[in-house]
Amino acid sequence: MEPFIQNQWLWLIILVPLSLVLSFLLYAKANFPKRWIKVLLIALRTASLALICILLLNPQIKQKSVTLEFPELSILLDQSRSIKDSSAVVSFYNQWKNDQDLNSKFKVNWYGFGPDTRPLYKLGFDESESNIGGAIKNLDRILGQSQGPIIVVTDGQQTIGPAYNYYKSDNRTIYPVILGDTIWPEDLYIQRVTANPIVRKGQAFEVELLVNRSGSSEMIKTQLEAYQKGVKVKSVDVNFPFGTSSQLIQSQLITDVVGSQTFTWVLKSLPGEQIVNNNAVSLNVEAVDEQRRILLVSDHSHPDIGALTRGLLADDRTEVIQTSPEGAMELLEDIDAVIVYQPSNNFSELLAKIAQERINVWVISGPQTQWSEITKIQPAIKKDQIGVSDALFAQVNKDFSLFKSPLSQWSEMPPLVSDIGQISIEIPHEVLLTPTIQNQPHNSLMLGFLEVNDVRWVVWDGINFWRWRMEAFRLSKSHESFDAFLGILAKYVSKRQEKSVLRLDYKNIYSQRAQAEFYVQYLDKTDAVDLTANIELRMTHQQSKKVIIRPLMADTKQYKLSLSDLAPGVYDFTVSVLGTDYQKSGQFEIAPIDSEIGQGYAKIQPMKAWAAYNHVDLQDLSQMGEFKEFLKSQKEFLPRERVEIKNLDFIRWYYALALLILTSALEWFIRKYNGLI
Repeated sequence: MEPFIQNQWLWLIILVPLSLVLSFLLYAKANFPKRWIKVLLIALRTASLALICILLLNPQIKQKSVTLEFPELSILLDQSRSIKDSSAVVSFYNQWKNDQDLNSKFKVNWYGFGPDTRPLYKLGFDESESNIGGAIKNLDRILGQSQGPIIVVTDGQQTIGPAYNYYKSDNRTIYPVILGDTIWPEDLYIQRVTANPIVRKGQAFEVELLVNRSGSSEMIKTQLEAYQKGVKVKSVDVNFPFGTSSQLIQSQLITDVVGSQTFTWVLKSLPGEQIVNNNAVSLNVEAVDEQRRILLVSDHSHPDIGALTRGLLADDRTEVIQTSPEGAMELLEDIDAVIVYQPSNNFSELLAKIAQERINVWVISGPQTQWSEITKIQPAIKKDQIGVSDALFAQVNKDFSLFKSPLSQWSEMPPLVSDIGQISIEIPHEVLLTPTIQNQPHNSLMLGFLEVNDVRWVVWDGINFWRWRMEAFRLSKSHESFDAFLGILAKYVSKRQEKSVLRLDYKNIYSQRAQAEFYVQYLDKTDAVDLTANIELRMTHQQSKKVIIRPLMADTKQYKLSLSDLAPGVYDFTVSVLGTDYQKSGQFEIAPIDSEIGQGYAKIQPMKAWAAYNHVDLQDLSQMGEFKEFLKSQKEFLPRERVEIKNLDFIRWYYALALLILTSALEWFIRKYNGLI
């Protein structure tokens, strides 16, 4: 019971009689020619005061309503082509849609799905893709907190989207219903083929294929063949022992040309095999020639020459040709970079030809270096030689960003020797090491990197770095860190101009959207893979002119993006590295090929697993009559009474206000007519 002060009706019981008393006292001494006029004025004044009380108190009356709430029965029906000729589906649809008893106990909603989910108004069976996992997830989200089961009628064949056999709803029970022949015919298919998208010319690369079979469990023997441009280049025997359903095949291929290469793997079909669309897949790789040829030029012997040669040759992709300035003149053809060790006046002609041929240069300078020869071919690099040599200790620049050095123990390295004059570079450059003399920082550089008009330079000021190699061995019992450091410098300086910072791996035509994936490798200045960049793929659908922009996600060795949800058609694309000028364009096609296979057959195992995961029995479309009676009898699906209590105004405020105006106006006119105003 409400407190007295909050009970509007109690206040009205008090105030309405009080209004009558006040009205009577107001007109008690007034004289009227007719008695009924006084009674009317008292009544009008009482009504006005009562209406004012009603407007102020706004009394409420409670209204109770009882309604029956029926649970929602959501039926999700597969509309893909693999069940096109199923008369059982048509019969089920017509019977359940016209069942008056069922529709009186449930609010039945029909949905269809292919690649996406939509309300179902008529059967179509014209979808070329099946996204069972995406359909049930979207429908569950749309239904929200509403009660009632979901029935999913499908053959279990999914071509795109997330796995469905481990999906469970938090709000409702899912009943999988299987249709089609649950005994799958004998079928061999290649589920996936993987290989490194970037391979080396002339060197065998690993290929891994997952080959599956379905149907019987008898022993099977067949062959897996690889073709390039219609020519068979590989054949591998595939054996399925009794009871096995999959085989992981590892093989090798080789390519002798540089550029994009396409191999087609074909699994020989079995006698009488009905489904052969899934027996072939394509593999795209890009072959590159990573062999580096470096010319090492010196006009005198020094232990550094041996340390440099041994360190560079630790990488079998590097060829080092050691020669004199005179001999180098005939060897500049097909050279990736030239290392000039303490160039003197004897290097004048060679350096001029290097500049003319636009060859990458690695300068190693010391006390005997003639810097005027270097400045002559590259005026941006200068050194103020003062003729005094000293020990230079290395100090690392923490802001260096070109690459990550495999050698890091710089403070423990012995000093190098060079002229103590200052080196200046008047164009943008990167510095890895700066020198210190007698524990004092020197305003110069020890190891710097620059690029001028697509020609790369490495400037290393200081000799006797053979001692660094020995010290690295003492610290780690291996020359590996120092040799890797030299190797990364060689990668930087020997990078050819035609190499791309962005390497793309994609197919010109994707025949199956479920396998449509786009790969990108982004290389730093040393050709090492950089996984810290933000890379974006911008696609334009030629037919609809729709623009799609998506970021690529970093994988273990590359960036990756799935294209499985794209509509069929031709796409123009541009790959861009955000924050840089690097980008690459091209074109691919999502072929409108029907990927629905095995018409009339059902995937029984994933459907059984799905039903078990939801703690229900897998239903068969041929037994839907019994299942319908089961649904009707379940207590959790019975209609529920819904009681709703509403607080309604005793009288709407605008009606009360209108009556108040009317009664007050009548009272005023009567008083005016009788001379009381």
